[in-house]
Amino acid sequence: MAWESDQARQLHLHGSAEARARPASLSRSVARLPLLFGAAVLVVTGCTLLGWALDIPGLCGWKTPYPPMMPMSAVTLLLQGLAVLCARPDPRQQSGGRAFAGRAFAAASLGLTLVILAEYAMGIDLVDDLLFPDAVHRHTPDPFPGRMSLYTALVASFTASALLTASRPSPRARAWTQPLATVGGLLSLLALMGHLYGVIVLFGVTRILGMAIPSAVAVLLLALSAITLTPERGVMAALLRGGSSGVLLRKLLLVATCLPLALAVALRLGSAASLYSLPFSFSVYVLLTVVASHAIAFLAAAVVARIEEERVERAVLSVARAQATAERDRAQALAEALRQNQAQFQAIVDHAPAAIYIKDAEGRLLLISRHAERAYGRPREVMLGKHERNFLSRETADVFAANDAVVRERGAPLETEEILLLPDGPHTYLSIKFPLPAPDGGPCLVAGISTDITEKKRFEERREFLLALQAELLHLDDPAALAGRAVSRLGERLGVDGAGLVLVDQAAQEVVHVPGYAYGTTPRDIWRFPLDVWGRTLAEIHEGHVIVVNDTATDPRMRDDYERVHGKYGVAAILMAPIFRNGAWVAYLSAYTATPRRWADDEVKLCREVANITWPLYENARLVVLLRDAVRARDDFLSIASHELKTPLTPLLLRLESLERATTKQPDSPYVQTVKGVVDVAKRQLRRLTDLTTDLLDATRIQAGKLSVVHEEVDLVEVVRDVCQRFALDAARVGSPLVIHAPASAKGLWDRLRVEQVVDNLLSNALKYGPGKPICIEIVVHERTATLTVKDQGIGIRVEDQERIFGRFERAVPERSYGGLGLGLHIVRAIVEALGGTIAVLSAPGEGATFTVTLPFGSARATEAA
Repeated sequence: MAWESDQARQLHLHGSAEARARPASLSRSVARLPLLFGAAVLVVTGCTLLGWALDIPGLCGWKTPYPPMMPMSAVTLLLQGLAVLCARPDPRQQSGGRAFAGRAFAAASLGLTLVILAEYAMGIDLVDDLLFPDAVHRHTPDPFPGRMSLYTALVASFTASALLTASRPSPRARAWTQPLATVGGLLSLLALMGHLYGVIVLFGVTRILGMAIPSAVAVLLLALSAITLTPERGVMAALLRGGSSGVLLRKLLLVATCLPLALAVALRLGSAASLYSLPFSFSVYVLLTVVASHAIAFLAAAVVARIEEERVERAVLSVARAQATAERDRAQALAEALRQNQAQFQAIVDHAPAAIYIKDAEGRLLLISRHAERAYGRPREVMLGKHERNFLSRETADVFAANDAVVRERGAPLETEEILLLPDGPHTYLSIKFPLPAPDGGPCLVAGISTDITEKKRFEERREFLLALQAELLHLDDPAALAGRAVSRLGERLGVDGAGLVLVDQAAQEVVHVPGYAYGTTPRDIWRFPLDVWGRTLAEIHEGHVIVVNDTATDPRMRDDYERVHGKYGVAAILMAPIFRNGAWVAYLSAYTATPRRWADDEVKLCREVANITWPLYENARLVVLLRDAVRARDDFLSIASHELKTPLTPLLLRLESLERATTKQPDSPYVQTVKGVVDVAKRQLRRLTDLTTDLLDATRIQAGKLSVVHEEVDLVEVVRDVCQRFALDAARVGSPLVIHAPASAKGLWDRLRVEQVVDNLLSNALKYGPGKPICIEIVVHERTATLTVKDQGIGIRVEDQERIFGRFERAVPERSYGGLGLGLHIVRAIVEALGGTIAVLSAPGEGATFTVTLPFGSARATEAA
């Protein structure tokens, strides 16, 4: 039952598909009909025009005494025939120019018919007079008109309209094609029947209503052409439909069309021959029509039965074929799917970034990936089905087999590192091996995924070495020691006979070896070689490449100088990593052996990386040495210059003081006031110069760590008052009164001169940066310390500059606005710290500055209350 329902479903689907399908061959035949009909119309109209031109009546009217086709009718129908030849059943398939021509011909024909109809309505004859003046047809005898008849013009207007709508791509316009063509075709067929039976009323009652036989035939052909140009709808759609209805219609249409016509012709011929009368012929026609109708009915039934039988047979065969094809396709699909799965699995395995393999219980290889193939060094076709001991060393194969045995015994995955010797050296693989169930239920298989981690391990080892080397070199200040340490570590790492950092003297065209590493011996003396000993490697060096020479005796780049240089100094193989500064070749790091050696890629990378680390540190060390020497030379110069400047200042100050005393003895002298003012200015500038010189001298002492202090009992209050008394005139001159808040005394173990220097610098800065406002000096005594605070109301100091101003030669204001060397606060901090104290500043821009000095009393503290 299930098979029968499935078969019924297949029959129904097959019948539906057949009903919906349109026979392709029939569609192609129908598509050629318009061309045949159009060509026939051109022949008919062409013969008519030729007959009128050559005066051959038989070409104009095929039967006398019936009317001939008029030239205007021939022209009108000729244009419609051309429109048919330009048209296609599918408007989308015709070109734009062809479609335009077809529409133009149809429109011109329609225009002519409408003009003729208008002429009949108005009783004029215009077109024939213009196109055919004095033509023969203009003088045809009665009862024929001398132009296109009204009936012909009316029928031709229908066919012209039908062809015009058929040439349009719009479905709405093409819907009018078959109705218009059917009306025109029936009217032309009516005229033909009238001619056939001699019934004048059917083809022309009067002169203007007549229609010639050629015209009727041409119009009928044009109507059929218009109908076949629209196969997607109406009669043509039913005729071209697939399935039973289409087949039945196509088989009966010819019989239904030809049989009545044949009966009518036979009866007409018999009547014309006087074989029987008209009533007899009518009775016979009715009887034969009944018989023909029954014959058509029985024929239709037979055709339908045959169609159903053929459809069932085709459906059964189709179902059987489909089932067989489905089974075959299913088997092929399964086989193809299996093949594709195997190919996909092999592709996945081959493109995996690791070596993948499967072994059977005996250790034979069942599957090998591309990476495994490369690792083993043999084609997979050779290795499949064989043991690893057939193409690996015995030791390596035994290790692999032992690991496989562990996996089988435990029945669990195993992660281990395995060493495989390849042409470029030993490679380390991280292998993950795991058991797989055997297809036949036997001992388990072993699958493995091995990832080459050689580069990773080498990179990690190289990275650890470089980090350790860098950390070691960072603690070395001497350039020679740094270079020696770097090349020593490189030589030990590579296991070479010698290594060195070689400087390039471009001016002398020489290379100079820095004393460095010699394996197992003490460093040798400096070597000097001309640049040309490196031969053709110079071009590669200038391009920044590491020079790799495995044998200087055979390498074409160096063999010319082997006897002269390389063989003499025992250099058989060498690595050279060039070093550049600002694009210029300045040095290279080399490692060499006394015997030929094949350098590994990892060794070449290590040489380059050691060069990249060593050279910046080497140059920094050289710069540090140069800077240290320059600073030492500068400090020596400042110390000597300060001392030499201070030596002549003391007697000069004494001479000014002597001159000042001499002016007091002659108060009435007119030059006393002038000289006294000059002396005051000179003393003030001389004191300023003395202070600057002292600051320079103290700065050099501080830098050299030679600032000395002498501890003695000092009263801080007394020192402050003495310094303020010295600055009284300067304070009055800038309008900044000095306000002191202090106890009676504050004694401690300090250096009086250094404490005076601290107070002097702080007051000097307060007067310089806070003129015109009071300056407050406060001393506070605590249990173990005394605090000195100097506060001004000047320009203030930014927070980011408050630590920087205590540095040497540092300033927080522009040099043009305020003089000085930027040493005062540097010296103050050094003195305070030498006395065991601290100094701090609290300030903000525009709010003045407060400097606080805290000094410990020492062991001999003595204080008195205010």
